[in-house]
Amino acid sequence: MFGAAGLKARVLTHADLPALQRFFDANPEYSLAVQGIPPAADAAARDFDERPPPHLPYGQQWTIGFEDEAGALAGSAVVLSDFIQPGVWHIGLFILATARHGTGQAMALYDALEGWMRAGGAQWVRLGAVVGNTRAERFWPKAGYIEVRQRQGIDTGARRNDLRVFAKPLTGGAIAQYLELVPRDRPGSELP
Repeated sequence: MFGAAGLKARVLTHADLPALQRFFDANPEYSLAVQGIPPAADAAARDFDERPPPHLPYGQQWTIGFEDEAGALAGSAVVLSDFIQPGVWHIGLFILATARHGTGQAMALYDALEGWMRAGGAQWVRLGAVVGNTRAERFWPKAGYIEVRQRQGIDTGARRNDLRVFAKPLTGGAIAQYLELVPRDRPGSELP
């Protein structure tokens, strides 16, 4: 797919679930920040199989693994194309091994992921960051994302969280255009 910072990205399959679970277990910080508990024994399978609700259409979903030179997972991402509207892509997960935090690898890897999304037709990218997950709350604005709204009481599995919804134009559009395209992300919108 693409590579950056000494890591190669590839699409994961069901056969990769044991390795993905081992990665989650070895790097529990994300789960602790989002769920308040370590990763469940079936966290990889649940993340791999989870899909948006039927009222939120999408084109394709990829679970991506970021592998080091030895083939070990060093990170993962979940990406959806044409989420809600054509040209709007969604990052459902972006995680890098804790030992790699602070090295600059996450931003280099994200930049490569963004290039891949853009090449695939993404004009906008959106995501949600849990309020209180300070690492994510700092990272996404540095990557050029703009907070467009907050959603309260979102069920994230083990607990309900408030989310900061971020969006980023990839083809020069303005956030106002994005909000016209995706009304559910407008501040105060009651759309599910």
